[in-house]
Amino acid sequence: MNEWTRLVRTVAPASPVVSVDEAKRHLRVFHDDDNADITAMVAAATAAIEGPNGIGIALSPQTWRMSLDHFPCEIVVPLGPVTSVTSVAYTDASGSPATVSGLRFDLDTSPLRIWPARDTAWPEIYCEPGAVKVTFACGYATLPPDLRAAILLLVGHFYEHREAVTTDLKAVDLPMGVSSILERYRVGRFA
Repeated sequence: MNEWTRLVRTVAPASPVVSVDEAKRHLRVFHDDDNADITAMVAAATAAIEGPNGIGIALSPQTWRMSLDHFPCEIVVPLGPVTSVTSVAYTDASGSPATVSGLRFDLDTSPLRIWPARDTAWPEIYCEPGAVKVTFACGYATLPPDLRAAILLLVGHFYEHREAVTTDLKAVDLPMGVSSILERYRVGRFA
C-alpha cells in the first residue's frame, strides 16, 4: 500500500497560511465581490502544495497520524518538516494497546526516520492492519517567504485562469517559478 494513503490529518492548521487580504493585495483586487472565490483559491493553492497530494510538506503547524501494518527496520515519515513525534502506539501481541517508550530520531532530517532506542528492538505486535500508529506534529512556525510567494503565484494563476481549457492561444500552465520553489522543499527529494 502507498505510504501516502496511510496518512490522516488529525489536527488541521489554525488558520490559512495566506489571508484573503494578502491575496487580494497580490491580485490588486480592491473590492469584496470576489472574497469567497479568493478564499477558495487560497485553499486550492495550499492543497496543491501541502500534504500527501502536494509535495509532502506541511505549510503551517498541524498534527498527522500514520498507520502501518508492522514495524519496519526504520519508520520513515514522508511528510515534513516534522517538529515532534507525539507517540508511536501499537497493538501488542495480546491485542492490547501500548506505546513505544524510547525512540531515536533526528528532527533535522527530511524525511524523518524513527528507530527504537539504542540496543532495543521494536516490540512484538498483533498481526492486523494498522497495528502501528505514529502521531507527529509538523509544519513551519513561520512560512518561508518563497513558499508564501508560491502560494500567491498559484492564487494569481487560478484567478486569471478560472477554466481548465481556454480558447485563446496563450499557455495556461502553472507559473515556472512555482515549480522551481516547490522542488527545493519536496520531502525526500534527491539532489
